[in-house]
Amino acid sequence: MAAITVTSADGTTINALSYGTGRALVIVSGALFASERWLKVVPLISTQYNVLVIDRRGRGESGNGTPYAPERELEDISAVLESIDGPVDLLGHSSGAILSLQVAQRTPRNLARLIVYEPPVFFAAEDRIAPDLPERLEALLAAGQLDAAVETFLREGPRAPEADLSALKAAPTWAPLVKAFAHTVPYDARLQRAYSGSAAELARVRVRTLMLLGASSPERMRSAAETITGRLPNATMTELAGQQHVAMLSAPALFADTVNDFLRLPPVYG
Repeated sequence: MAAITVTSADGTTINALSYGTGRALVIVSGALFASERWLKVVPLISTQYNVLVIDRRGRGESGNGTPYAPERELEDISAVLESIDGPVDLLGHSSGAILSLQVAQRTPRNLARLIVYEPPVFFAAEDRIAPDLPERLEALLAAGQLDAAVETFLREGPRAPEADLSALKAAPTWAPLVKAFAHTVPYDARLQRAYSGSAAELARVRVRTLMLLGASSPERMRSAAETITGRLPNATMTELAGQQHVAMLSAPALFADTVNDFLRLPPVYG
């Protein structure tokens, strides 16, 4: 494992952890994730690839330029892609999948294939986050209520069940999670609010694309995945049996096998 750094367009240093050798696969995490959480699955992929897991802005060893805007994160990912010689594949999870779709819309010169795992882009009004969620999260953080900010995000963003929230808050990992990521939850809420996933936007993603869906995920996630897949010119969808939103943690072998099978397919453009 090695660390690499790039400088984004606004001067912020972006860190990525690199595993293995060969063709590059860049991974963009979702909310409340840092690169270390991919450690269970990366070795199962990096036998054939150089896997680079980005620490998104404000996370891990990456910088956190201000003020925040989703555009800065697109520039961060683009800087990583541009630092790589040869073709590169891109994998985004959750809000990281929203970012990956937007990067792919810009048709980077060396992007070959795209994998997106349950981007939270919802088309029915009842499935979307409240329009004021980012501002309410920022107000909680400004008041020093870090635990409340993370809890509110989990309750209203991914809509974590109350029993799951209670268990998470009681676990010894809760305090480190809040300390490391509370300041980033408005970022992910802003990403989700800003991206519409319109047919015109998605039509610009010309590369071969795989949509991953947990077979046991909520109906609103299934509806989102099916709609986005239908709007992408060269996309297929694969369900991960028995899984929901974090199969890279709960079923790393299944997740890695599915990714590796897709990456054996030749790129398709146009």
